[in-house]
Parts: sequence; structure tokens; C-alpha cells
Amino acid sequence: MKRRLLVVDDLPAVRDFFVDALRSDYDVLCAESGAEALNLISSEPVDMLVTDIAMLDMSAEELTQQVKERYPQLPVVAVTAYGNVDNAVKLMRLGAFDYIEKPFTIKRLKHTIGRAFEIASLRNENRALQMRLGEQDQVKALVGNSVPLQQVREKIKLVARTGATVLITGESGVGKELVAQEIHRLSDRSDQPLVKVDCASIPASLLESELFGREERVSADVIHSEPGKFEMANHGVILLDEIGEAGQVIQAKLLRVIQDGEFDRMGGSKPVKVDVRVIATTSRGLKDEIGKGRFREDLYYRLNVVPLAVPPLRDRREDISLLIAHFIDVFSRKNGAGNVKLTEAAVQKLCNAYWKGNVRQLQNIIERAVILRRGMTLDSDDFQLENDREEQISRLEHAFRYGTISEMEKLMILSRLKDNNDNRTRSAESLDISVRTLRNKLNEYSVPKKVRVPREEPSAL
Repeated sequence: MKRRLLVVDDLPAVRDFFVDALRSDYDVLCAESGAEALNLISSEPVDMLVTDIAMLDMSAEELTQQVKERYPQLPVVAVTAYGNVDNAVKLMRLGAFDYIEKPFTIKRLKHTIGRAFEIASLRNENRALQMRLGEQDQVKALVGNSVPLQQVREKIKLVARTGATVLITGESGVGKELVAQEIHRLSDRSDQPLVKVDCASIPASLLESELFGREERVSADVIHSEPGKFEMANHGVILLDEIGEAGQVIQAKLLRVIQDGEFDRMGGSKPVKVDVRVIATTSRGLKDEIGKGRFREDLYYRLNVVPLAVPPLRDRREDISLLIAHFIDVFSRKNGAGNVKLTEAAVQKLCNAYWKGNVRQLQNIIERAVILRRGMTLDSDDFQLENDREEQISRLEHAFRYGTISEMEKLMILSRLKDNNDNRTRSAESLDISVRTLRNKLNEYSVPKKVRVPREEPSAL
């Protein structure tokens, strides 16, 4: 697909020259005034603006300033007459990439435009690098070697190089956004933006303008436009996080942009075309939402071209120790904590816990422990698990639904023992079993007997 240039000049002969000179390499649009240029940019995806400094309706400075305010990533090249370089320099201070001085050859023109694209690309890469460096303290990779996670990685590799729409499903906190980032990183759009929209956090009344932008007519000739996320993601990827939270009106517009690559801004009079790959995530069961009349079935099938389910942490427990090591390293560096270590008891406590909030909850627990540490070694007491009783119940519910009888029995015994502060007699009585049976079960589970300090009184032998 050719990059699109918008040439602004009030002389028809000059505009024709630009079209003839550049149409073999670029898709060239033309405008005879600054106002027309702004209207075109608001309705058509444009990759570069080439503007003559001398215009009748508005100055090139005013045009450049408005463009940079609304579309800060859009490269601008100025065309100036001989001896008028000072004005071109002013434009560069406003954000223009370069200028070309009349008279010029076609070769010089193409070289200047090509160089401007190269500079824009380098700046975009630098911004992306800075973002990646800034995210080093966060989870930015799928950590783990479990079979379920390996299967997710394989599917990411297969789908990344395609342009297919992907629907990523999974519980809250499993890392759906990380999967989307990895798809973008491995795709041929990795040098283009990945724009995230959190459908759950934006009020329904604002979500439409957030996604598709808005237009407002300021005067007979000037339309003020605000681009939405789809325009910002042009040539790149848009991530629709928690798509199940979007209302019916938004769903209809999303269906149109996925099918036809176009949409209408709020208040707009003509469609805007974009080239955007769509990735969506959801923690809701969209088929259930369809049955309840809350989600469009046709949109579901448009989104679900490639389904990708991210497993919960409980289904890849062998990854927990690797995640612990990863988070300890990340948050130790972030908080200047040096080389923080964990005792074996702490590792076992974290590995045996039920992580209802999945990876995100594990991450938060470790970050808190590192921040509140009393020394360079973290023990099991340094990790306070939230809603411990609720998590026990959740584990029992999960074992009841998906586990075996022996797993259910083990969870019940260990839970009852904890409720009774490790008193085996009371625990056995509440379970209606003998203390000997309880002891045998605990030996089977490799649970050591708790050492108690003897009271100063004769023991009955």
C-alpha cells in the first residue's frame, strides 16, 4: 500500500507538478488552501503533509501549528521560495521535519520526502524503545515453561504474521494484554502503533467519540475535528480490551469498521477510511452474552476469527516459581532493594496458594512484600495473602467442579486444620474421623507436625 501525501498549494500548476512527480511512489492528495487541507486530514488517512509557505487563507505557520496539535505524529515538509528560508526555519521550530527551497528538481523533492519519512520512522522507533524501557519494571513477557503457556506461544507465532482479527479470552489477571502485545511485536505492523482502548473503564456516553472521534463545524469553511483511537491506530493495531463491556451502538459501528475499514465520526458527514488490525480481549463468556441479547452474534464471529484462550495460573502451577523469581528481580531493581532472597518456606507458601486474581495478584503480593521488607530475605510471614478464607472456599469450589475426590478431601482436611489453628484433635472431631486417620492423611500429604513449646507441668505417661 502506497503512503499518502497531502500537497497544499494555491496554484493549480504547482499541484499538478507534485502529482505528476510523485504519483509513481506515493498516493497524492491535493488541497488549494489550509482550510481544505485540515478538512481532508480529518476525513482521509494521511502519512505526510507537504505545504507551500505562501498561502492566501492562512499562514503555513498556523496550518502547521493546528496539524501538530491535532496530529502530532504527522510529518510536515515545507516548500519555500528562494531567500525565504527564515520562515521555513520557523515552521521547523513548530514541528515541521524539513523544508525544500524553490526551484528544486524532482530528485531533490523525492530525496527530501524520503528523508522526512526516515526521520519520522526513527522517531517512532525511538518512542517505542523509550516506552519499552519505561516498562522494564512491569511484566512485559509471558514468563513460564508450562505446556499450556507453550501452546499459547505457538499460537501467537502462527497468528502474528497474518492480518487476522484475534479474540483473546481468559480470566482477569491472566495476561491477555501481554498476549496482544506479543502478537503486535511479532507482526509486520510492529513499527506501527498499538493503541489500547479499555472498554470497561470508559463511560458508554464517551466510548463512541473515544473510538471514532468527533467533528464540529466552526464556520462555513472550517470543521474542527478530533481523531479517535481508530485513526491513531491507522496502519497499526487497535486493542479493544474487555470488548464485552461495549454497548449495542458501539458494537454496530465496530462491526462496520471491521468489515469495511471505515466509520463515521460523531457529527461527521462522510466516512473515514482506515487500515487497522483489531485484537479484542474479554473475560466474559461472549456466547452467554449473545444468549442474553447483550452482544451481537455477527460481531462475535467477526472478532473470533482466531480465538486464543489464556490459561489461568492454577492450570500452569509449574510456572509460579519462575514468576516469583521474575517479579522479585523486577521489583528489587525498581525499589533499589538490591539482591532480595526468598526462603524455601516463602516459595512454598506462594506456590501452594490459590491465586484467584491470577498473575496480577501474585505480582501485587510480591511487590508489596519487597516494598515492606525488613531485611534482604523474605520469609513466608512477609507474604500476607488477601481474602485467605475466600480463597480456601474458591479452591474447594474449583476442586468440587474440576478436581478428584482425593483432591477435594485434601483441601477439606487442610482447611479444617487451619481453622482450628493446627489442633488435630478438634480438626478430627469436626471432620468426624479419628485422630489416627487424620495423622495418616497428613503423613500422606507430607504435612509435618507442628512443634509446640511444652508447658511446665508433669506430662502424663
